[in-house]
Amino acid sequence: MLRCLTAILLLLPVAAGAAEKPVLSWGKPGVTLEAYRADAVACGRQGYYLDVSSTEAAKVFKDASRQLENNEARLSMVGGDVDRAMQVANDSGRIVERTRPAERMKQVRTLLQDTVADCLRARGYTQFALTHDQQHYLRTLRLGSPERHAYLHSLASNPTVLAAQHL
Repeated sequence: MLRCLTAILLLLPVAAGAAEKPVLSWGKPGVTLEAYRADAVACGRQGYYLDVSSTEAAKVFKDASRQLENNEARLSMVGGDVDRAMQVANDSGRIVERTRPAERMKQVRTLLQDTVADCLRARGYTQFALTHDQQHYLRTLRLGSPERHAYLHSLASNPTVLAAQHL
């Protein structure tokens, strides 16, 4: 029994590492650093400025907000009636639960990511996965630093890396 428990405990880090989500990036063979940065900014802006107000998720959030505002108005009318106040609070909880905010936000996030991906593809980029060693080195570089940008560009512009790690 002790041996089995020890084996399981030793395998947990291996299983956790195997389940680690790969780090993905975009590249184009031979792209200059200036073009790489300009394309990233241009495509990022397309995602950032995408109007999501007519999506199903936005409609659901808008409807839920209206329902919650109505509930809040009801709450102001209950006075000291604790039972009615609890009913209004329960109703609000059910409204939020039916909205499934995490799922709706995931839908919007996917739409924004797809917009950026389509833009990059249209500019000739392909997606690739970083190796474990590349991910490890990338984590040593400060977010937004010129060194990090240069490192990602060195991978993203390298035809050998793109061919070997293409998705």
